[in-house]
Amino acid sequence: MGRVLRCGGTSLSLLRGFMSTYENCYEILGSVRHGLNEYSDNLHSGTDTSGAHQNSYLVKMINKAQRHIYGILLPRMPEVFLESTSLTGVDSVFTLPADFGRLLYFKDENGNQVFKINPKKLRLTEETGSDQLYYRKGNTLVLDKAGVTKTYTLIYYRRPRDLDQGKASAGAATSITLATSAKLIVDYYNGMVLENITQDWTDTIDDYTVARVATVSETAVAADIYGIVSDLPEPFHFLIASKAIMLVKTESPVAQEKITKYDLSAWHDQLVEALTAYSGSDDGDVEDLFLDFDVNNSVLSW
Repeated sequence: MGRVLRCGGTSLSLLRGFMSTYENCYEILGSVRHGLNEYSDNLHSGTDTSGAHQNSYLVKMINKAQRHIYGILLPRMPEVFLESTSLTGVDSVFTLPADFGRLLYFKDENGNQVFKINPKKLRLTEETGSDQLYYRKGNTLVLDKAGVTKTYTLIYYRRPRDLDQGKASAGAATSITLATSAKLIVDYYNGMVLENITQDWTDTIDDYTVARVATVSETAVAADIYGIVSDLPEPFHFLIASKAIMLVKTESPVAQEKITKYDLSAWHDQLVEALTAYSGSDDGDVEDLFLDFDVNNSVLSW
C-alpha cells in the first residue's frame, strides 16, 4: 500500500501492483485522479479518455504545482539549486542547459566575469565588440564579440524540468522512446530519473534526443508505462499531488469539488513540516513564507 494523502477530506490510498522507488509522474497522476474522485485504471493509463479531465491537463497541473513549490524553496535554500557547467561557444553563442533557471555568474576561460550588456550599447556590424559582454537571446547567451569558440563557465540556479508520463512508443536494450507528450528538446531529461512501471525498473536518463529517445542502461519495449521523477529535493515530492489537486479544483470549471480552507491549511502544515525537517531548523521563521495562501500565486519566472 502506498502513501495515504488527504485533500478535501478524501483519503487517497494508492493501491498499486508495483512498488515505486520514487513518486514518479505516473504515480502522482494516479494520486491526483483519486483526489478528484475520478479514478479508474483505464483513465490513469490513458486508454480511456472519456473522463472530465484529460491526463495531459492533469500533468500540466502537476508541473504547475512543482513550479509553485520551487518558487517557495529557492529563496529559502538556494544552495540546493546551485549548479555549474561548462559551455562552449559556437560563433559566440552559448546554449543554456535545459534546467537553467536564473543566472548567477557567467565567466570566461580565465575566470573573469562576463557582464550583461545594455541593448542600446550592442556593437555595430563594423565594430569588433567585446567578449566580456553578453546579451540573452531565447535559450542562449550571445557575446557582443563575434566568432568566439572558447569554453566559458556558467554558474546558475537550476529550475525543475517538466515531468512526463505515458506509454513508450518504442523500446530496446539501453533505450526507451517516450510518448508524444514528452519534450522535443535535445538533452531535456538528461540526468533525470525514469521509472518503468511495466518492467519494474528505475534508471537515470543518460542522454535524450529530439526524437524522444532516452538512453538508459535497462531494456524497454513498446507500450511500457513510465513516469519521470521530479528533480526537486525528494522530501518535497509528496506535496506535488495535493497541490495539483487544489489547482484543478480552483481552475477547472468541471471539478466536482472546490478548494476548502482545510485543503490550504493541511498543505501549508505539511510544507512547513517538510521544510523544517529538510533544513534542520526550528527557528519558526518558516511561517513568514506563507502569508499568502492564494493557490494561483505566481512563482519565480525564468
